[in-house]
Amino acid sequence: MEKQILTKILTMILIGGVFFLCFLIIKPILIAMFLAFLTAYILYPVFTWINKYIREKNLATAILIILLTAVIFLPIWFLVPVLLQQGFESFSALQKIDVGAKVAEILSFIPSPHVLVSLSSGVNNLISSTFNSILTELTDLIVNLPNLLLQFTVFIFIFYFAVRDSDKLYKYVCELSPFSSSTEKELTGEFRQITNAIIYGQVLIGVIQGLFLGLGLFVLGVSNSLVLTLIAIIVSMIPILGSWLIWLPISIILLVSGKVWAGVILIIYGALFVSIIDNVLRFLFLSKSTRLNIPLSVIGLIGGVYAFGITGLILGPLIISYVMVFIGLYKEGKFQELFKNK
Repeated sequence: MEKQILTKILTMILIGGVFFLCFLIIKPILIAMFLAFLTAYILYPVFTWINKYIREKNLATAILIILLTAVIFLPIWFLVPVLLQQGFESFSALQKIDVGAKVAEILSFIPSPHVLVSLSSGVNNLISSTFNSILTELTDLIVNLPNLLLQFTVFIFIFYFAVRDSDKLYKYVCELSPFSSSTEKELTGEFRQITNAIIYGQVLIGVIQGLFLGLGLFVLGVSNSLVLTLIAIIVSMIPILGSWLIWLPISIILLVSGKVWAGVILIIYGALFVSIIDNVLRFLFLSKSTRLNIPLSVIGLIGGVYAFGITGLILGPLIISYVMVFIGLYKEGKFQELFKNK
């Protein structure tokens, strides 16, 4: 009896050790794998459309990969040099302007001079630390370029099979799942709603808003519009915040600097067009049943950026939302029902 127990313990330790070693192997490429599956989910409708005309799945998947690679690398090839140049120009311009003093001047109605001094210093430190962080990220990006290329290779490899063999993959996951068939359908529906809400309702709409604002800035001749577009895309993806954090201050700067018409046009364009894009696209992309928990999304986004870097903008809210689904089932007393036999 003791020998059997010892054998089981040793077997479990062996199995646990193998799984632990497996985790260590895939840990460096875990983010690339997750993003590959997520991108495959997002672009599967595009693959379906291509597959209508090109029945060979291998060729259809290859065409999709070529299109995806072009979409990723062409903007990088053409825009990154301009983005770097405008970034340094913006940093130099901000160094010449004491932004903190300007903010303190606007808020001069505050009676306490100590508060104004602290506020001015805080604003200047925030701007300086932000640009230093961006420069550090860019430096790390260049240094880690070989690693990024390797990660991209893993991404493409997994993406290829995730798209081509999506039906087999879904069936395989369902066979491994400990959940009952009804639970699998319910969870799949919940996860699909959450993923759509974050990918389409938060990320994609934010990107489109930022791009349209950038187009307006470019047409109005605002300097360093590419950098401002990038910042607008990021803030537009963050719930509660939005593109107004860019177009409103820029409009005020244009008005104060004497470019009245440009400032007025930007205010109208930002308020009546860019801000409305959110409501219009949300109606087009998302069903009425799709919901996004704003507080959880913000918490997931902030924590995700700390944990995963820029990819945390997507991964953080997704992971937090998925966990909350299981917590909700536990709260409703349905957690035990998850593991009924199929």
